[in-house]
Amino acid sequence: MTKLSTFALYTLGCKVNLYESNLVKNDLISNGLIEVPFTEKADVYIINTCSVTSTADAKSRNIINRPKRINKDAIVIVMGCFSQTNEVECKNLDVDIIIGNKYKNNIYSLINEFLNQKKQIVKIDNLFLEKEFESSKVDSFRDNTRAFIKIQDGCNFMCSYCIIPFSRGRQRSKRLTDIIDETKKIIDNGYKEIVLTGVNTAGFLDNDGNNFYDLLLELSKLKGDFRIRISSVEPFQITNDIIDLITSNKDRFCQHWHICLQSGSDKVLDAMNRKYYTNDFYNLISTIRKKSPKTTFTTDYIVGFPVEDENDHNISKEFLNKINFFDMHIFPYSIRKGTAASKLEQLLPDVKQKRFNEIKELSINIKSKILDSFIGDELDVLFETNSNSNIWMGHSSEYICVHVKSDDNLKNKLKKIKIKRRIGEVLFGEIIGI
Repeated sequence: MTKLSTFALYTLGCKVNLYESNLVKNDLISNGLIEVPFTEKADVYIINTCSVTSTADAKSRNIINRPKRINKDAIVIVMGCFSQTNEVECKNLDVDIIIGNKYKNNIYSLINEFLNQKKQIVKIDNLFLEKEFESSKVDSFRDNTRAFIKIQDGCNFMCSYCIIPFSRGRQRSKRLTDIIDETKKIIDNGYKEIVLTGVNTAGFLDNDGNNFYDLLLELSKLKGDFRIRISSVEPFQITNDIIDLITSNKDRFCQHWHICLQSGSDKVLDAMNRKYYTNDFYNLISTIRKKSPKTTFTTDYIVGFPVEDENDHNISKEFLNKINFFDMHIFPYSIRKGTAASKLEQLLPDVKQKRFNEIKELSINIKSKILDSFIGDELDVLFETNSNSNIWMGHSSEYICVHVKSDDNLKNKLKKIKIKRRIGEVLFGEIIGI
């Protein structure tokens, strides 16, 4: 059998993919392989793909085609959402092993299977039939100061623009007890920030009947010097109990919420098959801000959805100014084959681009004002990296990028920082005390 010694890994897309790529990385390293940069020659190349937009599809294809140009004898593995929903296309690419969003924890055994049989392996299951959460546990994140825990997978909501239910399947969750065990090991390994992630994170509901609030409550009871950050959540799943728990435990829970809006027009939200209207969203944000005034909010937003006219666009801009998101992930609407919205009459690309530019400018202006409002405040910052000039970079509880100058090693240290000034989208400050 051919002896393999190196692998390279490329990850596109969401935090769930980051978690799953780390699962693969740890498995290969534990079996004696050494990771090298994706641009270098390796024995095995793994691409963890994304398919959330047509741009993500195009990037996935581009990355998949690179490895054989570097090493024609390499084993190329494709996994993730693009391969899950584009099996036939992937079979026709220069790829050796094709899986979707299942079997990511079996990569090493699949490599050995390929070495034995020397023919393309394809393992794409119908995830709509999956009822159990696929086993996964990671307690080391070699390239990060923050750790990720995947608590949930899949989505039941069938938004009219979204491919995720087809690429990830129906909702299923990890057992609460397993999450607590994984968290304890991560804390013992010295991580100061733990990110709870999933396709529908706040939809967590395990087979024992524990919901998202139950999970957060148990996590809040754990001992240790760490904080919890919650990735993207849906607004209609945030209860008053969850709000009270997070806003009253600022040392344990980051005061930053990523809550998906998608549009500020009720007509568009209805056509998207979202489960809320703008008034519901505004009331939720207002409730959180009353309890934690300096909390920051980020969101996902789609411009140019097929039914969005100029009036809807203007209504949305007014609503965005009312909400004041700290940051926005803005996407021009992208047709996803097989979704309900793909059958609607589409807007012209230049219309979508114009609206994208307007929303982007609005978002930048709001972010600058919010950053200015933190000058003079004291923020708890977890430091991650430094530059040659001893400038350390980290993120506050509010997910604000903060820089300080220090000759000390601040990596993975939580420090209280007095904010002095803003340059662009970065706040600069000084460490308080020793």
